[in-house]
Amino acid sequence: MTEEHEPGSDLYALWHARHLAVEDDDRIIHLDADGTVHLDEEEWRIIGIYPDQAAAEEQREISRKLPGFRDEPDCFEIVPVTVDEDLWNEGFVTVYPEGRRRD
Repeated sequence: MTEEHEPGSDLYALWHARHLAVEDDDRIIHLDADGTVHLDEEEWRIIGIYPDQAAAEEQREISRKLPGFRDEPDCFEIVPVTVDEDLWNEGFVTVYPEGRRRD
């Protein structure tokens, strides 16, 4: 980013989900019925942080053609990110799939 960004205003993060879980019938579910990215045993990659949504959308179109990303072209998310905002303030809990719990 070449120009100064105003503190407290949003930037836009472009993420990509690579789905790892395969259903019993060998299908991989990419999107839920409502069109959102299916969340079940996926790994996320951050593509970049952009000054506005249009720039993130432009990069999404470029990334959709690249190896790996083109295998799951609809599994991108663009989310606003506020500069100087703390996240995960209360920690986190890991919920393991049945039979995969770590002690």
